[in-house]
Amino acid sequence: MADIEEKKDKFSTAINHYAEEQRKKIEQEIEEYKKKELEETEIQVLTECYQLIQKELTQMRSRISHEVAKREMDSRRKLLEKRSGITSEVFSKATEKLKEFTARDDYVSFLKKTAQQFAKVFGRPGVVIRLKADDRKYEAEIRSAFGFDCEFQTDGTIEIGGMRAFHPEMGIFADETLDSLLADQRGWFETHSGMTVI
Repeated sequence: MADIEEKKDKFSTAINHYAEEQRKKIEQEIEEYKKKELEETEIQVLTECYQLIQKELTQMRSRISHEVAKREMDSRRKLLEKRSGITSEVFSKATEKLKEFTARDDYVSFLKKTAQQFAKVFGRPGVVIRLKADDRKYEAEIRSAFGFDCEFQTDGTIEIGGMRAFHPEMGIFADETLDSLLADQRGWFETHSGMTVI
């Protein structure tokens, strides 16, 4: 019987030993599974954090770009307004100076010279010369300088001075008004004034 008891003990020890090995093996597998799951979860969380950070950075860059573009446009608009104001002021002062010029004796010389140039362009009678109302007093001087028979009309669109002429039969039109000459200078002034907005 002692033999049976001994066999039972050996069997029981073997079973316990096997059970212990199985328990350790299962615990190790559980530990490895937990570690693997934890690593995968950690990688997933890090990936999500990275994506979130990238998304926030993209949105932040977009907001900054938008703000910079808005500020740049505002600055340009202010510069354009300032440039426009300066240009208007310069041309307003130039208009006043030209109006002062029309009150001097030099102005009559200007009208005569213009009439002589028009005479070369048209070369024959039948020209209609248009003046502002205040300049109609210079018709005799203009007719004398023109040298041909011509007709005079008042032109309400001439504000500063000078004259326009046209020949109905020839279809030729000439404009030497101070208004037009000043307006032609606006483009030159904007180009050469050094006030360009980049």
